[in-house]
Amino acid sequence: MAGEGVMLERELLPVGTMSAQVANHIGVRIVSGEFVPGTSLPIESELCQTYGVSRTTIREAVKSLAGKRLIEVSPKIGTRVLPFAEWNLLDRDVLAWRLQAQFDHKIVEDIFEMRLCFEPRASFLAARDGTAEDLAKIEHYFHELVAAYEQKLPIKATSESALGFHLAVINASHNGLFVTIGSAVKSALRVSSEMLQQHATQPNEDIALHDAVRTAIVARRPKEAADAMTRLLAASRERMLPLTVDAA
Repeated sequence: MAGEGVMLERELLPVGTMSAQVANHIGVRIVSGEFVPGTSLPIESELCQTYGVSRTTIREAVKSLAGKRLIEVSPKIGTRVLPFAEWNLLDRDVLAWRLQAQFDHKIVEDIFEMRLCFEPRASFLAARDGTAEDLAKIEHYFHELVAAYEQKLPIKATSESALGFHLAVINASHNGLFVTIGSAVKSALRVSSEMLQQHATQPNEDIALHDAVRTAIVARRPKEAADAMTRLLAASRERMLPLTVDAA
């Protein structure tokens, strides 16, 4: 692939946009295993030739990938692919590239294991400690989600409403660490939400599951809220797993 030219959407695009396209393409090649950790990327001139872009564009792309901890740039060893353990797995682009390159059971399991670790407890705390303003935000995003389904709005709009609902629950927990985690994993929540909405074959079931969480929190029933969130996440996980492939 390295020797082949890659057609990019060039017309009227500024350098920043072109560099994002290059970063996206190289990023997928890294997370898919084409560029193995510990090895070096092709030299700058070769990347320029491969993608048909300037050195400035390549440097911007490399800088972006370094910021995501996929690569490390050193004057002595060049541009080296970092080990998986160093990747910023919560970065929205990195997560999206992983899903694009190897949408397997392991990635889905990782996402939902993470969510199951704290979202049910956040729901418990939201029911116990949430303020009237917190509960109003949860209500707002729930009704926004219902409207998005009923009006058959674009996937992005529906997924953003679902994301807003989950973040509102996390914030209503008033647990500083949970709120920090919620912000950190926002990209993971967004990507998984978008993937779910792309395959939302049973909107009524999804609404009912979210409604159970909302109702329990607003009624100040912590244990029911935690159980309802566990059921919601479990159903979401089961909906995504059939879309995956087994990891090699």
